[in-house]
This record gives sequence, C-alpha cells and structure tokens, in this order.
Amino acid sequence: MSVERRMGVPTSVRVSEIIRENKTTSTLLFQHEADDLTVEPGQFFMIWIPGIDEIPMSISYWDSPVAGVSVLPVGDATSALASQQVGEWIGVRGPFGTSFSTDAKKALVVGGGIGTAPLRLLVHDLLARGADVTLLLAARTKDSLLFLKEFSTLRDEAFHLLTATDDGSEGFKGLATEAAEGLLEKESFDAIYTCGPELMMVGLHRLAQEKRIHFEASLERHMKCGCGICGSCVLDPTGELVCLDGPVFTGERLLNITDFGKYERDEMGRKKKF
Repeated sequence: MSVERRMGVPTSVRVSEIIRENKTTSTLLFQHEADDLTVEPGQFFMIWIPGIDEIPMSISYWDSPVAGVSVLPVGDATSALASQQVGEWIGVRGPFGTSFSTDAKKALVVGGGIGTAPLRLLVHDLLARGADVTLLLAARTKDSLLFLKEFSTLRDEAFHLLTATDDGSEGFKGLATEAAEGLLEKESFDAIYTCGPELMMVGLHRLAQEKRIHFEASLERHMKCGCGICGSCVLDPTGELVCLDGPVFTGERLLNITDFGKYERDEMGRKKKF
C-alpha cells in the first residue's frame, strides 16, 4: 500500500446540508470529489476542523458522492464541528479502518447513543442484501436516541425497531444489555452487531458467547493519525491498532484483548479505566 493511500489524501469539502437528528446531534453532509471513493459500513473519516483539530468520525451517511458524519458536541473539536454552517469548509481524509461483515441472515443490531452512527449504513446494507434486521436503539433518554425518526418511518417487512432508555421515556426501561437479553430468550439470531459505550458492548459480547452467536463490535479510542502511524490507539496485549486493525473487531478477536471494557488511553497514551 502506498503512503498516500495509507494516510488518505486530504480533501477540502463544503458542508452541503445539515440534518438535525435530535436535540443534541446533527448529521453534516458533504460531497466528496474522489471518483473512486468507496465506503463500507463501520469505516471512519478523519475530519479536520480548520484552526481546531483533526478527529475521527464514523461515517453515518453514504450515497455517492455525498457522505456524512453525525456529531455530538462533547469537546472542543466536536463542538466546533457541530457549529459548522452550510457552505463552510472542513477537511476529510479516508475512509479508514475495517468494516462490519454483511452476510448475516438474521441480525440483531444494537446502538448506544452516538455509537449508533456507524450502524446506520450497516442496517441499510443488510436489508439491501435480504437480511432480517432487528435494530435496538438505546440511550439515556428518548431525546438522545439517534435516527429514531428515520427508522420509525422505515417500512420494510424484514426490519424491526426496538428502543430502550435508561429512564423509560421511550421503549424498554433499562439498559440495552437487559433489553437484548430478554430478546435473545425469545428469538434466535445468527449475528449481533454493536457500537456504543464499551461496557454495554462487553455485556453484549458475553451474551453472544453464551448463545454462540457471531459478534462484531466497533471500538472507540483516542486517535491522532487514523492510519496506524502514531500508535495512540494501541490495544493490549495484542498490539493491534483500532484505526488500522479495527475499529470493527469480531468476538473472537476481542477475547484476546484485555483492554476491552477495562482500559482506554488518554491523549498522552496513559491508561485509564472506563
């Protein structure tokens, strides 16, 4: 692989549309000029906000040549990105990383909060391939559920929407893992896909092991380069890099990663507990 391809050719794009997903999260759409660009569910862009920082963002929208990322303002960079207006410029590199498999016949997809972002493409891809898909959207409150309006109006006999909120304001009252456990007692699936808080994904991983179901999770770690150069997203003890070897990991690979659900690294590379 050439250095240029590995690093991703930097491209400047204008924000073409902003979709308000809920009270806190928006999707920024932009047209990518690369003719040969391909995007797979689970991959991410490195997004540069001029004068602020460059950060990894899951790709939540792709209808060539239009791409999009969904942003929840939680820090300086995401707040600056969320404040962008139509017509303003941002920088894009990528896409980077591994993707979800899409060969499941009956899939359970579980998204927690902003972690639902990379799962949007996955759901549509699975349905297009003829799979039966149950999507469990989870968040602390109804107002924090991502893509609720879109998926509530999706009419497809093979699609089933469930919701779970910590406070019971929408759907099942309780944690996503509790809702998933109850569902798995009644139905069988051949794959579980997830992205969200890591402790949630640990619980789903345990359920998948118990039920002997194929499992894939998208991990989040601090990334500076997005292409395997800086090493800031390294996982112990395997030495795998989330940006290069992930962000999507199978359940089998996660069994060998002792960091999963226990530790992440700060911007200085120091370990800290979840």
